[in-house]
Amino acid sequence: MAVRESVAQERKGRPVRRCAGCGEAAGSISAGTGRPLVLDRESGEWRHVNCRPAAGLAALETMLERMGG
Repeated sequence: MAVRESVAQERKGRPVRRCAGCGEAAGSISAGTGRPLVLDRESGEWRHVNCRPAAGLAALETMLERMGG
C-alpha cells in the first residue's frame, strides 16, 4: 500500500522524500502508508529512525544508563 501511494504522489508532481539509508519512500504510521522520515542531525539526511547509523548504539546506551550500568 505504501508503494502505491508514494507512486501516486510522484505522479501528482509532489516531491516524495526517500530514506537515505534504505531508499524507501516516506510514509505515515497513522495513515498506514509506511514509516515516517526524520532529519538526522549528524548527517543532515532524511532517514527512518531505524535506518540511522547510530540508532542501535544509542538505544543500547540509553538502556544501560537506565539500568544503572
